[in-house]
Amino acid sequence: MRALYLLLIAAASALPAEDATEVTSLHWLTGCWEMTTPRGLVEETWTRPSGGTLLMMGRTIRDDRTIFSEFVRISVEAGKLTYTARIGTPGMTAFPLLERTPDSLTFENKSHDFPQRIIYRRSATGLFARVEGEVKGKTGAQEFHYHTCR
Repeated sequence: MRALYLLLIAAASALPAEDATEVTSLHWLTGCWEMTTPRGLVEETWTRPSGGTLLMMGRTIRDDRTIFSEFVRISVEAGKLTYTARIGTPGMTAFPLLERTPDSLTFENKSHDFPQRIIYRRSATGLFARVEGEVKGKTGAQEFHYHTCR
């Protein structure tokens, strides 16, 4: 009986092949990306897509101290490619896919405080990321121009 129960759990949690392909096609995010800003060194390290997920660990380092960190999972949730972030606080925030091209991804969660949109684009010089949204009725954005980690 226990074996049947485990088999049913495994079958229920298996991703359909098209869901795994959705994530696998994002291989261009894989790697270690960094940039230097006045706040410090900003890094994002993305795993290779596998098992229906792509994972990222990000941090900002200033004066040999991590002053910001985040953990991200891109996976198919409820049939939609979704960017789910844990940013320095308990809980996770999901940003479903809004738009996709072969070289870019835009995720959006209009109910989140900031950002409401997260954009990644492959560029000739590395990886471009942008977060944008409204804060107290004013539009704001941050851009990240990453190159391969040294």
